[in-house]
Amino acid sequence: MLLLSLVLLEIAAHIGLVLWPHFHKPTVTDVLSGNPAYADFSWARECMKEQVAREHDTYAPFRLWGVAEFHGNCFNNDVTDLGIVRRTINPSNSACSGHAKLEVWMFGGSAVYGTLIPDGTTLPSQLSQILNTSSRCIEISNLAVEGYVTNQELLLLIEKLKAGHVPDAAIFYDGFNDADEGTSPPGATAHLRYMMIQRRIEGGLSSKLDILPHIAAWRLAQTLSGPKGRKGQPRVADTQLPASARQTLDNYLQNLKIIRALGDLYGFKVCAFWQPSLIYGRKPLVPYERQFLDQSTTEAFPFAALEPVYREAAQRSQQDKKFIFLGDIFNDHSQPLYLDWVHLNPEGNKLVAQTMARQLDSCLP
Repeated sequence: MLLLSLVLLEIAAHIGLVLWPHFHKPTVTDVLSGNPAYADFSWARECMKEQVAREHDTYAPFRLWGVAEFHGNCFNNDVTDLGIVRRTINPSNSACSGHAKLEVWMFGGSAVYGTLIPDGTTLPSQLSQILNTSSRCIEISNLAVEGYVTNQELLLLIEKLKAGHVPDAAIFYDGFNDADEGTSPPGATAHLRYMMIQRRIEGGLSSKLDILPHIAAWRLAQTLSGPKGRKGQPRVADTQLPASARQTLDNYLQNLKIIRALGDLYGFKVCAFWQPSLIYGRKPLVPYERQFLDQSTTEAFPFAALEPVYREAAQRSQQDKKFIFLGDIFNDHSQPLYLDWVHLNPEGNKLVAQTMARQLDSCLP
């Protein structure tokens, strides 16, 4: 009877999960068709389906996870000489047929990878479209991995250099993930899902309950309990935020120092950008973006804690001149650009790419 009851519960839970989207009133954090920065694109529904279908990582030594191979109409993660990377649409240019292209690697987290948007609209693809001219021939490789911080990107760069691959230039586009981890224990040297992975390696209770997320009854209970968000992800106390901001930027700048030393050793240029985010700046917000910003003060999505890190980054970029701060670039743009707190729609990526392109003369051979 107990076994039969569990089977019936599981069947009922499966049915509940199937029916839930038909009765659930979407909220701003669902990133569904109500987002004006996303809904008007013909590919939006297809990309949402593929986003869910491809949401799994592969294990990567030292870096913990990497990009998994996937092929669809929206997302393509290809097997290349550099490993599995998100496809970049590099335009063909007849003027380049007579000479080699500059090889440019682009590093970052999900904002560079291109979460939720097609291959041709990612930041690397948009930047390649702008940079490829009659006088310059460039091929950009998207080495971004969702959730990465600069600690992991540095390891990825070293891995590729040791394998004998050397670019002409490397572009790093970071900020949000470093700030997110820098304001969460244990601080700037951590990575996404740090506490979960720590418990599993150390044999904590959670490692013995890994089967639960695969049980429909458990998933239904999680769904009905409210927004998943970042519940259970602790933040440092408000009084510690200034110190966390300084430590985060110290760590970030040390990573850039090592990256530039590698560039000098192997002979490639380096350029670094701190990405924009909804939690910083004076962008005129559309109502949908305003709802996201309001959510950033809740327990489920405590991203307001990142704002001190962005302020510190703005100040350090002026002092140290080691990276370019882009946190203010949308101050004069009133159209909807954000898909959430940090991911941009194609128009947002285009604006970022245009700004980056104007700054890259010192970084490209």
